[in-house]
Amino acid sequence: MTINARPEKTYGLIVGIENYQATNWNVNGPVRDAIKFADWLLLQGVPTDNIRLCLSPLSENSELVNNFEITSKPATEHNLVNIITNDLSQKTGELLFIFWAGHGLITSERNRRLLCADASKTNWQNLDFNSLLLLLGSDAFKIPHHICIVDACANYVLESKGRPTILGGKHFNSGQPRKNSQQFVLLATREGEKARVNRSEKTGYFSQAVRKALAQQDWLPDMAVVAEQVKQQFVSLNEKQQLPTYFYSRSWDGDQDTYHPNPFEIAHNIPSTQACKFVDRNQPLEELDQLLQDNTIVAITDRTGKGGVGKTELAIQYSWYKLEDYPGGCCWLNLQGVDIVTQLSGFASVNDFPGFNIPENLTIDYQLLSCWKKWQPGKVLLVFDNVTDIEQIKDYLPPMGSRFRVLITTRSSQLPYPSIPLGGLPLTASIELLVKLLGKNWVQKQLEFAKQFCQFVGCIPLGLYTIAAHRSDLQEEQSQEGDSGTDVLLELNWDSLE
Repeated sequence: MTINARPEKTYGLIVGIENYQATNWNVNGPVRDAIKFADWLLLQGVPTDNIRLCLSPLSENSELVNNFEITSKPATEHNLVNIITNDLSQKTGELLFIFWAGHGLITSERNRRLLCADASKTNWQNLDFNSLLLLLGSDAFKIPHHICIVDACANYVLESKGRPTILGGKHFNSGQPRKNSQQFVLLATREGEKARVNRSEKTGYFSQAVRKALAQQDWLPDMAVVAEQVKQQFVSLNEKQQLPTYFYSRSWDGDQDTYHPNPFEIAHNIPSTQACKFVDRNQPLEELDQLLQDNTIVAITDRTGKGGVGKTELAIQYSWYKLEDYPGGCCWLNLQGVDIVTQLSGFASVNDFPGFNIPENLTIDYQLLSCWKKWQPGKVLLVFDNVTDIEQIKDYLPPMGSRFRVLITTRSSQLPYPSIPLGGLPLTASIELLVKLLGKNWVQKQLEFAKQFCQFVGCIPLGLYTIAAHRSDLQEEQSQEGDSGTDVLLELNWDSLE
């Protein structure tokens, strides 16, 4: 069955949140993006009465809201839940568009949450997005087909930054799944990423890209084409810290359950990034992707031999960047402590791999053969981090030419595999990182001194982080008459940087 949703039978829930109860979360742009999306729906012939608009603007954008032809309500949790459960759920339309621009986060259980305007650090008013999708696709919601476009972060917010252990928020109850319900979900970010704002133009980069792609489409837009065009726009921006992702819960013609991997469901144990800024590694990221397409095993090596060049960070960034290409899972393995077979079994168990069990009475060789055979379907990425000797892992590698890909990080340049050698950053990239670590004003005032820092540590990322940690010592030394801070630099050595 091909969907033929008519504009007059299409509904829209459009949300733009700039002004939060926690005012330090305020952001300029989402309301403007929401209004532009509502405008697009109107231009397609969607009736004004079919569009629900929830906007919480900054004071400087209140006039935009007041002058718009559709009356809006504040984007509070109460208003949004009421519109979804008591209003839109009863409409007998053909298609629902949901557009959301504002803040979001992801829980430790990998559930995306969308923060409402009345959210604060003491009362995290939010919508459970995963449960919302289930409600939409059930018989408790009468509109059968849905396109959801979400311009919100999906980063992990640690408790040390104020996130409570239990987020609360609205979890939607759903009915029985509908066989004829079809969904397309386009998300601004993959797990762990922030959705970025073009501050000069007061718009989200993602929302801007979506509008550009939709402008090239007639009604009804081919969302797969839209999604790929949006992703290509981000690639051309060299913005690898945010890459849109999408998935179907059913194909448009109803023949298949999934065309594109659902990023919520891909098994992984990717570590959280420790980098405050990922600089000058976009080319190695692309080269690494190409090598892993052409080879079973690839290494990220250290041409300096000293460590701290960002091997693990590049592996983390690649794992997130290409997670959708590995629907069989992305499994990071630790060579310290628990044996590899136990780690593989634990990963499969936690992620509920069907029929996965490794007989304990077999030798390690046969246990591994059983593991590779019983691993869930799909291409798989295995990451062996910080390998010091090939002997550590050679007995645990999957068969060459299989659906498994192996990524190794190591200081050694002697491994017999294609590799990406990393060294120090260019001086300009090192200064860029110092600006992030120490602040733009400080670096501008001490530019020559900052260059001296970078050169002293060979522009090695870990060295720059260590310098930032010694900032107070450097400032104290430099404040002494005639002292450039060199004494502090000389006290730093590679033992302290590792």
